[in-house]
This record gives sequence, C-alpha cells and structure tokens, in this order.
Amino acid sequence: MKQENYREESGDVMIHFSKVYKQGSNPANEDAYVENQEKGLFAVIDGATGLGGLPGKMAAETIQNGFYTGNFEDSLIERISKGNTDLAKKTKQELGQEIEVIAKEKRSACGIAAIQMHENYMEYAQSGDCMIFVAYQDGGVQPLSYDHVMRLDQKAISKLYDAIAKRMEQQISGETFQKIYQEEKEHIIPELKANRKKLNTLGGYSIIDGSPEAVEYLTYGRIPLHQVEKILLITDGMQLHGVNGDVWKETANFVFQYGIDSLLDFVVEQEEADIFLQKYPRLKHADDKTGILVERS
Repeated sequence: MKQENYREESGDVMIHFSKVYKQGSNPANEDAYVENQEKGLFAVIDGATGLGGLPGKMAAETIQNGFYTGNFEDSLIERISKGNTDLAKKTKQELGQEIEVIAKEKRSACGIAAIQMHENYMEYAQSGDCMIFVAYQDGGVQPLSYDHVMRLDQKAISKLYDAIAKRMEQQISGETFQKIYQEEKEHIIPELKANRKKLNTLGGYSIIDGSPEAVEYLTYGRIPLHQVEKILLITDGMQLHGVNGDVWKETANFVFQYGIDSLLDFVVEQEEADIFLQKYPRLKHADDKTGILVERS
C-alpha cells in the first residue's frame, strides 16, 4: 500500500489529497493513477486484460501517460481522447491490425474515473467500473457515475458459483474448492467473452479500448464546487464485500466516514478471511485497488 498526503492552497480553500494503491492477487498490477496538482488533474485507472489478448496494463499506462503529456490547455476530455488514440496506435503496433478489426474481447482496455479541479467548478469523466462520488457539507452524497459492468459480472459470477455448488459436499477442503473453482471458471469463459463483445454498446458498458466508440460512450460533465466537501475516485477492487443493497453507496459512505486507508484495510481483511472465495463470491481472490480522496476545507 502507498499513501501520500498533500496540502495545496486554491483561493481561500485548502485542499488535502490522500491515495491508496495496492496490487491484487494477479502477477501484474493493472491499476494506475494520476496526481497532477499543477493542473488539478486526478484519476484512477483500472486495466482490463483481453481474453487471450493484450494485457490491461498497456491500456492503463497509455491513458495514464496522456495526463502527463500534451498541451497545458488541453481539457480533461481532450486528454482522455488523445490517450485513446495513442492506445489504438499501440494496439496496431502489437497486433498489426487496425483497432476496428480486432475482436473486442482481445483488446487491451481500461476503465477510468478522472477529475480536473478549477477555481469554481470541477470537470469529471468516467468509463467502466471506476466510480466518482461527491460529498457535500450538509451530508449529502452524489454519485457522478454508474457501474454498468457490475450487472454483467454478477451474471457470470452467479453462473460460476451455481456450478460450484452442485459439485460441493458439506465438508470440503480449501484445496478441493480451488480445484473445482478453476475447472468451473473455464466453463464461464464464453460468458465473459459475450460480456466483452458488448463493450461500448447501448446493451453493454463503456470502456476505453482505442476505438472511436470509447469516447462516444464516455460519461463526462462538470459541477460547481459550492458546498463540495469531499470527492472520491475509486476502482472496483476497493468495493466492500458482502453488502446487501447498494454496494457502491455503502462503499462511498464508508470512505467519507472513515477514510480511504480504512476502506483498503477493511477490504483486504475481508479477502484474507475468505481465501477460498466461499463467503464472498468473486472472480479473483483480490483485485487491484486504487482510490483517491480529495477533501476541501
């Protein structure tokens, strides 16, 4: 885990930034983040590896680099759009084909939650299952994004664990569970591929993958900063486990009450107490985790 804290003066408002960044159980960390205080830019990025294709780390780092290069006057959307174009070029270099002819499930892709702070307002942009929340001085919480990936993932997870349940006995060792889990996970690959084929369509979800459609399906906008107390940018690996109801709402409320580092510690504890994935059904033991919390006072 890495944590860094900053204080910066913007007019009469003092701004405090805190970050957590932790690799999950896979060999490579496919999350990335942006902290560019000079330009007021902050982002969390979640890479998605293609199924039998390119690593998600390539997309995450390409988009990340786009925030540190380019013209000073570039808007938030322009930076993401240019990064998306760079990703298309890198994909062509790797596979020797234009992005349009490469199967969606094989592309390197990433979700993003990004903001750019200005004196009186904030721009934001979101794609995939990264999320943005704003907390106001009166206690109100406003989500600026919606997770369209979750409903598709939940279908695949339900299918996986229904199949596992049919093979499990009352008493089963963790090692036996892992064997069954890996075998049944292979059987849901067609489901996962079908989900990827829906990216950047009305029936699916938005994702940055180098295609022109990636920018068309991007969520973006601006809000005034009056009464804004806290802003949260977070990848889905930071999501609370075992929540009945609106998991993202509960996750954001946890951060706004206890802090971003406390959420990381709690989620890691949940996962380490369930190393065989029996209490909290999920697709991997531990996802990469990144979060940035901006506090204004």
